[in-house]
Amino acid sequence: MSRLRSAGKENSYLLDVLLLSALAGLLRLWGIGFDLPNLYHRDEARYVTIPLQILKSGDYNPHFFNYPTFFFYMLSLAYVAYFLFMASRGRIGSLDGLVLPEQVLPNVVGRATMPSQFLVGRGFVALTGLLTVVLVYWITRRAYGRRAGLLAGLLLSLSPTHIRNSHFVAPDVTMIFIVVACFAFCYETWLCGRRKDYVLAGLLAGLAASTKYNAYPIFIPLLVADLLRREGKGWISADILLAAVFSIAGFLVGTPYAILDLPAFLNGLAFEVRHYATLGDPGVEGQNAFLWYASFLARSEGLLLPLALLEAARALLARSQKVLLFLSFPTAYLFLVSFGAVKNDRTALTIVPFLCMLAGAFLDRALGVLQIRMEGTRHTTAMSFFSAGLVVLLALLWPAWQAAQVNMRFMHEDVRTTVTQWMEAELPAGSRIVGEYYSPLLVDSAHHFRWIDRAVDQPIEWYQQNADYVVFVENRYGGFYLDPSRYLAEVGSYEEMFTRFIPVREFQGGALGNPIHAMVYRVTP
Repeated sequence: MSRLRSAGKENSYLLDVLLLSALAGLLRLWGIGFDLPNLYHRDEARYVTIPLQILKSGDYNPHFFNYPTFFFYMLSLAYVAYFLFMASRGRIGSLDGLVLPEQVLPNVVGRATMPSQFLVGRGFVALTGLLTVVLVYWITRRAYGRRAGLLAGLLLSLSPTHIRNSHFVAPDVTMIFIVVACFAFCYETWLCGRRKDYVLAGLLAGLAASTKYNAYPIFIPLLVADLLRREGKGWISADILLAAVFSIAGFLVGTPYAILDLPAFLNGLAFEVRHYATLGDPGVEGQNAFLWYASFLARSEGLLLPLALLEAARALLARSQKVLLFLSFPTAYLFLVSFGAVKNDRTALTIVPFLCMLAGAFLDRALGVLQIRMEGTRHTTAMSFFSAGLVVLLALLWPAWQAAQVNMRFMHEDVRTTVTQWMEAELPAGSRIVGEYYSPLLVDSAHHFRWIDRAVDQPIEWYQQNADYVVFVENRYGGFYLDPSRYLAEVGSYEEMFTRFIPVREFQGGALGNPIHAMVYRVTP
């Protein structure tokens, strides 16, 4: 009998994982070839170039430390498989055939000379996103039961923030996968206290920070797990010290040139520390961090944050130790990033899997209460299913709708491509066009095109002497309008341009999964 139960449990695991993987994979691979061969994501060209350069040159020093290097080494392995596959098809005969992407405007826009390179990189990131969904399911099922695990997995599968970022060759989603894997062993540490769990949690904590620096708070759940298991006896244990050693080792395995090229590493790290601490992005620096994140999560993830907070409050009132562990990482992470100026979907994304686990647990408990209250009533089964379905639908409907919108934008032409094609077809040949960064990509054009950082960096007289048309793109000027009282001068300059110049055409569409607005103005003498 026990064998039958064990087989049934294994089958349920397999079925759940297959269903969640199919849904998560579909949503993360949908539209994965977006924009190619154009590269509008500011970092993708660089992030593909680094691992390709490692393969082509044999120099394992990436000479870029704004991010640590484990992500690039993992991508290098993916590109080894890609290279051998291309060679087996007779498409390339040597590493010289791996042509690097063209960075038309470095760190802003580029063009893929071999678009399949980006499909491989994006596919790798999508895979780590899918595996994160599976891990969230496994952890939540182990902690709260099968139904809670399924609900948590569904919430992350449908997360529009996670889906959007799983489309880009960037380290964020892969870092989160390693963070969640580390947390799985932190949970096992609390549950079982085995030394191997300490070692693996420490190693993965180091590898997570070696994928992206801001993963470092993941060591905190391991400290919490250790303290809870030892019931607060003593300040530190030998196992925690061992985990710390493996954490340092994990970081150095992923970023060995932190020691081998210390000056370059420190300079890159300092740039990111300064960027996150003081620079930020226009429009969000002055906003309260907690209010900004709450607002962002409500707009993108719907009821996810309230459901997670309800479970946290319920469990804290019940004096649950388990919830302290589940809260430790998102609480520490939010506290630390709240001191920084940078606030965006990627900084919010890091806590989304943990919110999904807590929200899944709360939904499971709510469904259980509904079932108990309906026992003994007429039509118990029908009412129970209807009520349960309604609760789950309310939790999933908004993120599912947002996820569909994100992927539809990936499927459609980027608005900047539309603007480019329109300008090539409609504007007089030889027109002098000025565009802000992240504006259309004109290469080998009949027009004379130049980029500037922001349109307000130049006075109107400069445009009258040097331009016939100006292209304004919302993802460049829009930040100033998010906090106009802070940017009175910039907003005033833009408004003067919009008044003095003549509007020619407006475009509404998508860019990198987000809605965006672009405008073409003619410069008046």
